[in-house]
Amino acid sequence: MAKIDSREVEREKLAILRVLGSASGALGSQVIARRLRDEYGIELSERAVRYHLGLLDDQGLTSKVSRRSGRAVTTAGLDELSNAMVTDKVGFVSDKIELLAYQSTFDVNRLDGLIPVNISFFHVDQFQDAVKTMTPIFKAGICVSDKVAVAAPGGNLGGIPVPEGYVGLATVCSIVINATLLKAGVPMDSRFGGTLQYRQNRPWRFTDLIHYSGSSLDPSEIFISSRMTTVAEAARRGAGKILANFREVPAMSLPLVRDLMSKLERAGIRGLVSMGESAKPVCEVPVGLNKAGMVLCGGLNPVAAAAEAGIGTRNRAMSGLMDFRSLENFSDIAKR
Repeated sequence: MAKIDSREVEREKLAILRVLGSASGALGSQVIARRLRDEYGIELSERAVRYHLGLLDDQGLTSKVSRRSGRAVTTAGLDELSNAMVTDKVGFVSDKIELLAYQSTFDVNRLDGLIPVNISFFHVDQFQDAVKTMTPIFKAGICVSDKVAVAAPGGNLGGIPVPEGYVGLATVCSIVINATLLKAGVPMDSRFGGTLQYRQNRPWRFTDLIHYSGSSLDPSEIFISSRMTTVAEAARRGAGKILANFREVPAMSLPLVRDLMSKLERAGIRGLVSMGESAKPVCEVPVGLNKAGMVLCGGLNPVAAAAEAGIGTRNRAMSGLMDFRSLENFSDIAKR
């Protein structure tokens, strides 16, 4: 009999807990297996998922709701999820960026396909206030795109259920730029997420940086929850701190990159804030030899502005993929 790698078993159990922890209700083994494959790149049969669920039940980390509904994560399971195997979670954000870029099928010429999105949840009673707060941010262009999707309580966005009492909002994620360049044969190194300071309506410098490969949490979520942004001020006065990402591309690919960025901008995806030259710093961040730096706007900037106004948000950055044609202009949402 083949020897079972106990550490691999623990990784698979942790991934199952992550899937259940992100769900608004109980899930069956079939759904769990599909989400493990789509979101984490883990191939497990339904039988293997049921085996792991049995182990998790025995440890009190999951509980069976019913035969039809499946399992739900327990309070003990959520606690385990937040503390277990932190070394395995380091680099999770970087891995997720690469996975979503690969899975995206968005075609900048045909304007269709699956596009990476962030999902945010607002309490039903606060959603209209959130829309009013976010409107100036979208108008100022402090976003990746003004294309969004909204789902009512009980609905779903990109396969992610919207909890009762909440409205879901999907915003385009800057990983769409990674995906577009990847499909054109240009590798992109996603290095940092941070807060970018604006001065006189121009990007100036990064004030905080978190390296993707050394983090177990998404930087944007950290900066929003810590109230480290002043996106509304940046939109109103041209001076403030916004969410931004720092990437590198091969310097020799710059002509192709510029062409692709122009196509994306014509498609309504204008996430590029600044692009440098070979080996030259961009927004005070040094760049590697034979590399060129790119600063991209964070897709959650409008949501950050809502949080600054005291509106409660629950965010899942880089949460999945949605059909580009299913998105609509934010201005149409604001008129309702």
